[in-house]
Amino acid sequence: NMRGIFSDVIADHVFGYILCFARNLHVYLRQQQQRLWQPVGDAENAGQNFISGPGIATPRDRAHLHLADCTLGIVGLGAIGAETARRGSAFGMRVLAVDPLQTSAPECVEALWPMARLSDLLAKSDFVVVCAPHTPETAGMFGRTLFRQMRRSAYFINIGRGAIVRLDDLVAALDDGEVAGAALDVFETEPLPKEHPLWQLPNVLITPHVAACSPRIAERHLETLLDNVGRFVRGESLRNVVDKKNWF
Repeated sequence: NMRGIFSDVIADHVFGYILCFARNLHVYLRQQQQRLWQPVGDAENAGQNFISGPGIATPRDRAHLHLADCTLGIVGLGAIGAETARRGSAFGMRVLAVDPLQTSAPECVEALWPMARLSDLLAKSDFVVVCAPHTPETAGMFGRTLFRQMRRSAYFINIGRGAIVRLDDLVAALDDGEVAGAALDVFETEPLPKEHPLWQLPNVLITPHVAACSPRIAERHLETLLDNVGRFVRGESLRNVVDKKNWF
């Protein structure tokens, strides 16, 4: 497979989401369309909030976040997860991770736990980022039970695989205020159906499976291919051999 060539690009996309939520850019973009000058948290203009709906906090209920005060929880500390961790550390964030196979982590990761401690990660994280692959163990893993273990002020991000997250459960968790918001680049069904309620939720960021897009990817594909052809000719071990038992 092409493991490793997307890591920095996808990690950048994750932090686009994180910065958007931390600085309330998703709120200000909508206000810009309305020509509304109103800082989030401005009590004097509290009556002008445009966000409404079951369980959805209005702008005055949310402050701007200082990332160095936040904890980043990463589910899956492979190449993408590790790059995401490094960017979190660069912003001064505390970084926690869970992974079923990894036993070592970059220095920037304060704690790497087995999957059995996922609940601990969810309870401590302000941003939960799913960087896991689709396997029989991860399919449908994130449902209502796990969302209820997150902080109500936390944001959920999925750039792993769409099959990992049960979208109906995520919508219910958002409606009931069990999580503060969500950002998704991958979905159970793609394209996301136009009638899906996620489109209408103002505390949700949706991108159309583009987290890996970059002008660098084509050259990296070619480099990996040529390197493996050379290795094959020389009788050397190939890069990125898939472990079919683990599905990746």
